[in-house]
Amino acid sequence: MRRNKKAFLAGVMILVLLASLLLTVLPVSADDFGSGAKFDSPNKEKSFNLPTTTQDREKPYFLHDQLIKLILLLGFMAATGLIIIRSRYKYRKIILIASVAVLGLYLGGFLCSLTAIQNLFIKWQTGYLLLFLTVLIPALLWGRIFCGYICPFGALQELLHFKRISRTIPSVWDRYLTRAKYVLLGYLVVRVLVTGQVILQGYTPFKALFTWGGTPLSIGLTLTFAILSLIMYRPFCRYLCPLGAFLALLSRFRLFKLKVNSDCADCGLCEKVCKFRAIAGKPPRIDSSECILCGACLEKCPKKAIVTERTIIWDISGAGLCPVPIAEKNPQKMTD
Repeated sequence: MRRNKKAFLAGVMILVLLASLLLTVLPVSADDFGSGAKFDSPNKEKSFNLPTTTQDREKPYFLHDQLIKLILLLGFMAATGLIIIRSRYKYRKIILIASVAVLGLYLGGFLCSLTAIQNLFIKWQTGYLLLFLTVLIPALLWGRIFCGYICPFGALQELLHFKRISRTIPSVWDRYLTRAKYVLLGYLVVRVLVTGQVILQGYTPFKALFTWGGTPLSIGLTLTFAILSLIMYRPFCRYLCPLGAFLALLSRFRLFKLKVNSDCADCGLCEKVCKFRAIAGKPPRIDSSECILCGACLEKCPKKAIVTERTIIWDISGAGLCPVPIAEKNPQKMTD
């Protein structure tokens, strides 16, 4: 009976996620949903055509509040870096709360998950490029620290999550659903390159909350993922976020990775505490693309067998640049 109940609940969650995916990828128009103070239409689609007038060329590099966003983002990155380098993961929740309050409620939520990649092609001549590079470069060094600490959309999902009522989607479905974010990423990139237009402004879940307005559809998506977040750990991040998908691809090539060394007792505790399901197998393997560096596995490992390793260095001696693996005590026993 209990197994049937869990299967039914998992089925409901899968249907809701699939419905949310369908609503998200549709090129919706706010004109059908009314207007007014509470239901403002999203901004019009923008073109990335090069400036053709003197007035356009004289536009400032930092548009709107890009400069203050950049300063705040650098501050959050610095604080996050200290937490990771010094392994002070108990302070991570403070960063999450600050992100929701400052980057979410105060600044209206940025970088907006559905439009961030598209805006890179639209606003590359402005301070937006620096904003994006501030997120991109740390991903190449350490991985998805923006996802795990700074993104207000992900932070709010995690803060809403109740561990006692937490449920997970079966692995067979989870494997397919995690690919949806890559499909959505590819669709948005191809579309903006072909059309030069941005779509889905304001339809990232929780954007309606952060901006105190939206359409019935954007508010409905916010409520849907708020409810899902209560019982699922970061559902939008795991299955639908195109920005997360892009950073996940970069994280595969990051310089510093978490690895399980030969001291591992194969107790399975790290896999159990990883809420993002980035650890699996015996011996355990850490999926660099899914790891958001929350530190739960590092804190719970009784053998301290999970270590940060610099995967490659560049040797300038000899014939030229060539990747050289960092030496390990027992490299044949090391798993990634």
